[in-house]
Amino acid sequence: MASLDRIRTDGFRRWYERQLIECHAWLVSWFLGLIVLVSGIELAGAGSGSRFGGMLLLVGGLAVTLFSWSRYRLLLEIAERLGEQAVCPNCDAYAKFSTVAAGPIPLPDGGDPALENHGGGIWLQVKCRKCGNEWMLR
Repeated sequence: MASLDRIRTDGFRRWYERQLIECHAWLVSWFLGLIVLVSGIELAGAGSGSRFGGMLLLVGGLAVTLFSWSRYRLLLEIAERLGEQAVCPNCDAYAKFSTVAAGPIPLPDGGDPALENHGGGIWLQVKCRKCGNEWMLR
């Protein structure tokens, strides 16, 4: 629901830009988690004194890596799905619309299982500011 409020207040273009920045920040944290994971493997294989510390690094790095990757994929999928549909089908204006209605799950006319399974059941009913056409972003 926070994403819907941001789209209403900041506009779709700014929301999309910030969504991609946040998404790629999760990618950077995935990469850092991967470095910690590999460091843990290195330390766990070393002498017996640092084996426990290496195992802690390995488990921590694995947790950060898995969580960051799933978050990255979720945010990117939602942003790209809505970004692809932000073009007016009538006049081809990109992201020049006002929100008529919006909400989380369920969609008024059925759902998109890919988004709903990932918890991203965001839908927007929008109206083009250029030509007045209405369409649904899901």
